[in-house]
Amino acid sequence: MERFKVTGQELRNFYNGNIALGRVFSDIEQDLRSTNQVVCRYIINGLEIAEEDEARFSKVTLEQIETLEYLTENSRDLTGIVLRGWIEALPELIQKTESLAQRMRVQGLSGLLKPIHDLVQNCEVLIDSTLTIKTTMGDQFLGSSPGDWYKTEEFSKKTVLEALRALENKDFVLLADVLEYDLNNMLQMWLDHLRVLEKSLNGEYTGSHFHSEQAGSHSMGRKRIAN
Repeated sequence: MERFKVTGQELRNFYNGNIALGRVFSDIEQDLRSTNQVVCRYIINGLEIAEEDEARFSKVTLEQIETLEYLTENSRDLTGIVLRGWIEALPELIQKTESLAQRMRVQGLSGLLKPIHDLVQNCEVLIDSTLTIKTTMGDQFLGSSPGDWYKTEEFSKKTVLEALRALENKDFVLLADVLEYDLNNMLQMWLDHLRVLEKSLNGEYTGSHFHSEQAGSHSMGRKRIAN
């Protein structure tokens, strides 16, 4: 992790005016993309702000800024951590899905509403996470058949929506089918995709352009206002 600091006066001089802090956030993050870095945290006037507060602070003008600091992390390192977490969690999620489907066929929805709701919610988080990973890494890391990744995305959205509808209608017969077949298949598909992506990220997958990407990486440093 790296840390950068710039004074409010340096920012006002650089931008030649009293602009909103959101413009500075955007410029910093855009510049960091060229070196595969992301901002982990902003510190404004010595106060560390949470991610959910960034939108509010983005409206603050530079005249109110004494210092701006930000911590950065390599986006590929962070992606690798997220990938490994899902790869380790998915087999258990698949097993839980099978178990819930079997129990539902025996006892209906009685006593199972919360675990089923939690399962569907986890699947929604998984889909959101994979979309973020794809955006961060780019299509060249999706293996030899990126189209399969997009098909899985569409199948996942359709499956989760179908599960939610069946849950809302308390149709445990349909819901058990969706869990046992569609949802379980979806989770296995993502497990396969993420294993390939992890190998691609680590330069172990022959279909990846990882080596060539590294060889041509940018040598430019951070945005000059933060040096």
